[in-house]
Amino acid sequence: MSATVLEPHAKEPLDTDVPDGELAKRLAATWGTADGVIGALSTVDHKTIGRRYILTGFFFLILGGLAAVAMRLQLAVPDNSLIGPDLYDQIFTMHGTTMMFLFGVPIGEALAVYLVPLMVGTRNIAFPRLNAFSYYVYLFGGLMIWVAFALNIGPDNGWFSYVPLAGPEFSPGKRADFWAQMVTFTEVAALAVAVEIVVTVLKLRAPGMTLDRIPLFVWAMFVNAFLIIFAMPAVMLGSTLLILDRLLDTHFFNQAEGGDPLLWQHLFWFFGHPEVYIIFLPGTAFVSPIVATFARRPVFGYPAIVLSLIATGFLSFGLWVHHMFTTGLPQLGATFFTASSMMIAIPTGIQIFCWIATLWDGKPIYRTPLLFVLGFFFIFV
Repeated sequence: MSATVLEPHAKEPLDTDVPDGELAKRLAATWGTADGVIGALSTVDHKTIGRRYILTGFFFLILGGLAAVAMRLQLAVPDNSLIGPDLYDQIFTMHGTTMMFLFGVPIGEALAVYLVPLMVGTRNIAFPRLNAFSYYVYLFGGLMIWVAFALNIGPDNGWFSYVPLAGPEFSPGKRADFWAQMVTFTEVAALAVAVEIVVTVLKLRAPGMTLDRIPLFVWAMFVNAFLIIFAMPAVMLGSTLLILDRLLDTHFFNQAEGGDPLLWQHLFWFFGHPEVYIIFLPGTAFVSPIVATFARRPVFGYPAIVLSLIATGFLSFGLWVHHMFTTGLPQLGATFFTASSMMIAIPTGIQIFCWIATLWDGKPIYRTPLLFVLGFFFIFV
């Protein structure tokens, strides 16, 4: 039969007369994974890499959970001596760092890596080699910080690593250096995946799949990717300035030499509050298809939900100072950020009302996934 085969490096499809079996072999050779260890390690298949991201993310979740258990055991009774103060500070920092940087963001992106190409109808994610590279950067960054912890040089300044506590004067040694380097590793990986998701959605959709037809899951991950692209550079810049202060005697955060400790808080929380929605939006991404499936009708208010996702993304960048209300900033600024903090509840409320309307007008089947969604409604609201 006549078939059109798009070679991996060809600009135009090549028309060839090949049997179905031969075509299947060619496609398998082009898009498949080679045999052996080298083939497994060098695969660029988005499903394989997505699974690796998910498994690695849950591995770090277990480590972070064990750190939380250790803290709870220490705090269970007064005057407990199970964990000393120095080790407790390390465990406290490792728990927060792991949950935010090694689980919260990567697990959402892992689901996007696996599902978005399937949902938009493309064979693979955009820039598949960059996708494979991003996974290894994430893996090695996470292993580095946990190996440092195992060697008693884990970070001990809190997951937010505030200066001047994290600066060279009050934190000698290499502990804060490992934290700053880990942030750079994980955020480079997150940025790479975010770019891949954006390009996949914009350029690799199946013919006829316009932006107003893509699933709401894809829309949420698409907005999430933009949040990562605009938020992550701030914390990467902050961690780079911190490590320059510590290793090269610069004074970006040293007030005695003209620096500003509040600069760290601005850089960190400009990332840290969009981070909340970077973790939250993948959750809402799952709620929409679950509600539609178990209500047995399309989601009510598709355009409203899409606009709410976009509004959440925009508004999330106007909230970061509400983490800094005790730092002596002008009252007018605090008022503005208080208003923004309340305003961002509006788009999320619109989504919830759309989901409730979907259930109201549908014929819901109360199976386990929908029960989890209803629990999400009660807990979140």
